[in-house]
Amino acid sequence: MKVPPGLGTGPGNRGNPPYEEVRHYFFDMGNDSLLAFFEIPKGKEPAGNRNAIGAMQHCAFTVTASRFREVEGRLKARGIDYIGPIPQLPGLLGIYFYDPNGIRLEFACQPEDGEMPAVIACIAQTKAEARAELASLPGATQEWIEERLSALPG
Repeated sequence: MKVPPGLGTGPGNRGNPPYEEVRHYFFDMGNDSLLAFFEIPKGKEPAGNRNAIGAMQHCAFTVTASRFREVEGRLKARGIDYIGPIPQLPGLLGIYFYDPNGIRLEFACQPEDGEMPAVIACIAQTKAEARAELASLPGATQEWIEERLSALPG
C-alpha cells in the first residue's frame, strides 16, 4: 500500500518516512503480527549501519485500547515528547516516540477492537486493490502480478 498524499511531509507526517506516496509492504507473520518494510526513494537516505542503535525506521506494537490510553498517559506524565494519537488508516490510531536509545517506537490500536486487537484486516487489500498497486511497479508483468496474488484470499 502507499502512504496517502499529504501524510509523508509537513505537519501531517505521522512518523512515516518523510516522502510522499512511498509503499509499505506488510507480511503476515501469524498470530496477528506483521513485518513491514518501507520503500525509501533511491539516494534520499544514507545506507544504514546494521550494527548502529536505531538503524531502522521504527518498531511498532499493536495494543488494546486500554493499553493505548495507558501508554499515552505514561508519556504525558513523564514529559516525553510524542506524536499522536493520530489516525493512520481507517480505525487505526498511533502514537510515536523515541526510546532512551533513540529508537522510534509506535504504539497503535484500533479502538473498535476493544480488548481484542485484530490488525491484519486493517491493512489487507482486496485482490483488485493489490493488482492495481502491483501493476504500478516498473517492469511488472501480468504473470508476475498474478503469481503474487495467488496467495491472497478471495
